[in-house]
Amino acid sequence: MKHYLLHFAAVYSIALVLLITVLVFGLNLGGLTLIPTLVACALISVGHFVKKEHRVPNNHEKIQLVWGSSAVAIITGSFFVLFLVLMNPNAEAIMKSVDNAGIGLTAVVMLCMVAIHGAIFHIAYGWYADYCFKKLP
Repeated sequence: MKHYLLHFAAVYSIALVLLITVLVFGLNLGGLTLIPTLVACALISVGHFVKKEHRVPNNHEKIQLVWGSSAVAIITGSFFVLFLVLMNPNAEAIMKSVDNAGIGLTAVVMLCMVAIHGAIFHIAYGWYADYCFKKLP
């Protein structure tokens, strides 16, 4: 599974760098554009798994891939969000408001992030893996 998690990390990191450069800085779009990037990278990684293994992941592999990819995506995304915050001219005010939000709000936000990432990867390694497998020659 390490190979597929590293593959996802590389694809997601490259996509985030390109996305941040073009969409966030170039076109001045918000951070919400990161979700379509996550979905696209998840689908690319699932396609890579199915193409290389010529099968869909079994239940044990699916659990490892879903939660491993979620962890990789959350960690990588957090670094990019921190970079975006630090590049903002109001970085000090943003950091102060995050600090004032408290542990409860931070926990709710993290819970929502884990749920969104888990749902995206669960759908990708479930439905899309089956779809890719049916398209194999």
